[in-house]
Amino acid sequence: MPKKEAKKPVIVLDVGGVLVDLNPNTLTKTLSQNFGITVSAPAPLLLDRLFLPVLTGETSFDEIIPALNAYFDISIAPKEWRDLCCSIFTGEMPGMKEILSQLKTEFFLVALTNTIEVHWTFLLETYEIFNLIDGYVVSYKEGMVKPSPAIYQTDENRYCNGGVPYFHTDDTPEYVEAARRMGWQSEVFRSPFQFKNEVQKTHSVR
Repeated sequence: MPKKEAKKPVIVLDVGGVLVDLNPNTLTKTLSQNFGITVSAPAPLLLDRLFLPVLTGETSFDEIIPALNAYFDISIAPKEWRDLCCSIFTGEMPGMKEILSQLKTEFFLVALTNTIEVHWTFLLETYEIFNLIDGYVVSYKEGMVKPSPAIYQTDENRYCNGGVPYFHTDDTPEYVEAARRMGWQSEVFRSPFQFKNEVQKTHSVR
């Protein structure tokens, strides 16, 4: 997305597990039901090897489908794989749209996410909460992923006028720690209510 000057304090939010809820087990459960076999998720090392190039935009999701079919010993067409891949999203995080609608009057809202093109396209087309977001830093577009300092620096350069965000939240503790090392005020996301309280707490001490 084109750069938009942030004339208000910036709040940076993760996407999956913060703006939208998700259940990664949906994919393996659907595969198990459709093929009558027990399917388990690939080991983390294999997932990293397959998906890191997709997360950084070096490879498309369609290009790794042969490897997915081989791993699960099945044969699924690319369109069906893309649908399955997006089935992990279960809906907008309850209460977040209302909270962000209130915060938007005072803050510039930025999404910072590790995601693939298939997911990002689906999310923008499906969930209204993204209409509230003013800016995006998306891994596959930037060629870098959290917790690399470079992706946090990209956010700063693009939306924070060289400074740091007012507040940041992510449901992954490792990514929160990475943000804190950049000097960000960052907290692990546990619920919309907790997020709102953390923002208000930050406001009260500034």
